[in-house]
Order: sequence, then C-alpha cells, then structure tokens
Amino acid sequence: MKKFLKKYDVQIALFIFYIILADLVQSWSMLGKNLGNSVKIVIFFIIHLAVLFLCIIYIMIRRDRLMYLFSKIKNIPIPNGAKWAIAVVFLGNLTSILFGEPCYPFYDVGMFRWTTNFENAPKVVYKPKYFYWKEGKANILDLRKEGFFFLHEHFGLRYTHEFTFATTYHNKGQKENFDFILQRLKPLGIDTLWVGVHAVNYETKEVWFDTDLCNAIRVNNTENIHYGPIYVPKYQNEKCN
Repeated sequence: MKKFLKKYDVQIALFIFYIILADLVQSWSMLGKNLGNSVKIVIFFIIHLAVLFLCIIYIMIRRDRLMYLFSKIKNIPIPNGAKWAIAVVFLGNLTSILFGEPCYPFYDVGMFRWTTNFENAPKVVYKPKYFYWKEGKANILDLRKEGFFFLHEHFGLRYTHEFTFATTYHNKGQKENFDFILQRLKPLGIDTLWVGVHAVNYETKEVWFDTDLCNAIRVNNTENIHYGPIYVPKYQNEKCN
C-alpha cells in the first residue's frame, strides 16, 4: 500500500482536488445563497477550501513528479493531431463534469439523445408537504433535506438519500410512512403534522406555502401531483368535513 501511495501520490492528490472542486462548484448554487444563515454551510465551505489548499500545496511540493507525468504524456508514441484531439475531448468532459451539466458533445447523457413531444405544462406546480406549528410559525418538513448533513434539521445521519427519496415520493401515500415520520419527530416535541401546499409559479417565479388545511386536501385530491397524492392524516380530514 505504501509503495502504491508513493508511486501515485500526485495522481491521487489531483483526483481529490478535482472531486472536491466539483462538489464545491455544484454545491454553490444550492448552498451559496444560504451561506450567512447556517454555521454548517460555512463549515462545509471551509473544509472544502482547506482540502483544496492542502492539495495545491502538496502538488507544488511534488511538482517534479507532476512534470514527469506531463513529459510521459507528451512522449506517448501517437501523432500530435491525435494527442490534441484526445486532450480536447478529455478537458471538455472534465469541464462539463466539473459544472455538472452536459454540453454536447461532452459528458453525453444517453437519455437526452431522443426528443420527446412538446407539452405545454402548467405554469403553477403544487406539491403537498407536511408541516407543523411552532411558536405560531408554520415549519415545513422538507424530507429531502434530511439526507444532507449540512441541511438536515430533524433526522440523524443514518437517514440516507434512499430513505428520504422513498418517504418523499414512493411511500408518501401510505399511512405507515406518515406514522413512521411522526414517531421519529415526537422526541423533538413535534406531535402533530398537517398537510399544506408548497407552490411555485414558474412564470412569475413566485414561491409560497399555503397552510389552509382544507385547500390542501382539495389540491391533493384534484391536482396532478408528482408521484401521486400524499397521505392526509385522519384528524385533518375530520377537521374539514
């Protein structure tokens, strides 16, 4: 293992640098706007920047090894035209992956090769979500956030992305799913969950959350909800009957 690390230390440092940089770049759009609102997000960025700095220092210390690698690549016995073509494709793919966006012909995603029929989708999208009242304020239970260490508010580290995806989408219409979530929240002092409606108007870019319990039931039963309607607790249905 020591021989392997000594032989490929610069390659490993470059790989770590690239992975951390890609995570930092792709996380900025989601986390950057909340930078001043969360200590966890600040720590997230500090750790990433510290690792990048250490990688740069290590690569500079071992720059003789880096130059050796470049010389080996330069001396590959293939035509210069082929080298340039490979370099363009390689760097193009690295750049596309760095930003997490396909840019044809780089980082090609097969599922986007065939077009689909145009559909004039509704400008307003509704998503029923659970929420609870605390100190007179409605708090949205955004389960997908719970899979991220720097964003979670209610669940622990053992609740993975697979779990949060299943509870948010695949199992959201089941009573057992609701009971499990509520049971997990009770130690936090949350003993009642209601269904409200999170809505986005993609034309005006307006985002709002409606706590009207009866309207939430109507939207849940009548609108075209992604992955189907959410489970509405019995006490909310009784309140609106």
